[in-house]
Amino acid sequence: MSAKRAAAETQAHDRALTKAEACRILQVAPTADPELVTKAYWHLARKYRAYAPHDPEARGHLDEINRAFVTLHPGSGEAPLAREMPAQAPFEPSGFFEQLFRWYRQALEHTKAVWPEHLAEVSVLSGTTAVLTYLALSAGASALWTLLAAGIAGLVIWAPWRRA
Repeated sequence: MSAKRAAAETQAHDRALTKAEACRILQVAPTADPELVTKAYWHLARKYRAYAPHDPEARGHLDEINRAFVTLHPGSGEAPLAREMPAQAPFEPSGFFEQLFRWYRQALEHTKAVWPEHLAEVSVLSGTTAVLTYLALSAGASALWTLLAAGIAGLVIWAPWRRA
């Protein structure tokens, strides 16, 4: 069953887009002039280009907007970023920080899915807690008590949203 699904997705990806599909992808009206289509393309390309080297989903979006651009500009041959492989990020976090950021991103995505109206509050409170923890530790506060207080604050911030 999964092989059939993968074949169907590949076939859908290989077929040409209709003008309506391309306009939906680039978020423009079907009557938009070529200049507006180009501006929309570059706006979306900038959005996904930075994440494309490390995020397959962003790379897929970038490929999709490239296909949409070619559909709406058939004389251009190919999209400006069609052959470009995005550059690697200059800083790659170590294993611990990479796992920490991945966990934080997953927690935010879960919060966004369950409580989208509270995402800003949770993000601001978490960031504030992290900054205050850093400031307390850099000012010479006891590491044990500072980390204990930060842990309790984190539980209070995240517990209501994680239950849903």
